[in-house]
Amino acid sequence: SSKLSDSNNGGDNSKPLGLLVKGFPMRSTDSSIRDGLYHDYKKYGKVLSVNVIGQADDRHAIVSFKKSEDAAKALEASQEKKFFGTKLQVFPHEELKPEFRQQDDQDEYHHKATRTLFIGNLDKTTTKEFLRDILVKYGNIIDIDIKNQGQATCYAFIQFDNIRSVVQALREMDDEMINNNKIKVGFGKSMPTNCVWLEGIDHTVSEKFLALQHLTAFGHIIGMYIDRKTTRALIFYESVDQSIMAVGELRGRLVNDKRIQVR
Repeated sequence: SSKLSDSNNGGDNSKPLGLLVKGFPMRSTDSSIRDGLYHDYKKYGKVLSVNVIGQADDRHAIVSFKKSEDAAKALEASQEKKFFGTKLQVFPHEELKPEFRQQDDQDEYHHKATRTLFIGNLDKTTTKEFLRDILVKYGNIIDIDIKNQGQATCYAFIQFDNIRSVVQALREMDDEMINNNKIKVGFGKSMPTNCVWLEGIDHTVSEKFLALQHLTAFGHIIGMYIDRKTTRALIFYESVDQSIMAVGELRGRLVNDKRIQVR
């Protein structure tokens, strides 16, 4: 059956779901901290997000787990943790700010977030039409690419026109059954280009303000387009390396007190 079964997230919500990490070396960038912590902590359980907040001595990170027992395991293993040779301070973190508290609200700002949904362990007979029928409820589908390598199962990449659609699919489909197969879902990787995609640009933000205050630090901008109706913007840098740097540093940044999505 293609019908998705009910799931239970598990975990004891009365216990901390997060870690507060402090003491990063000054030379480390926000993006290197996010990537390093995510890679290190995912072995203890599903990491929902890694948010780096503040600057200089006040800089700290909040690592959010899906289950409290995973956060507890990670905390226990963190007592002598080092980052680039510097010993970190790690504490349980119970009270997340509202914008970080719920998985529903935060995953589109996850540092791995893209507009592409990955689905693994699909039956080899799965078709594009079948996937479109069960996924269209999440949003506008741009493209479906099924990878079938002659095995009993296959996997697929489904590209939506916004990250929020992928997040909704992730929340509802993780570990569900499709045609008697327990599927795996995640963010699909996007190929780096010289274009940076932003969403959530407030109508009061001008192109000049956006460029000077938030974008030119990463490289020379050769083009910019803001769609006021959708609050989205396309930023074209001179090189792919510049756009990659921009994506890493802009993820979850506040622009005129509004948190933007980046890819």
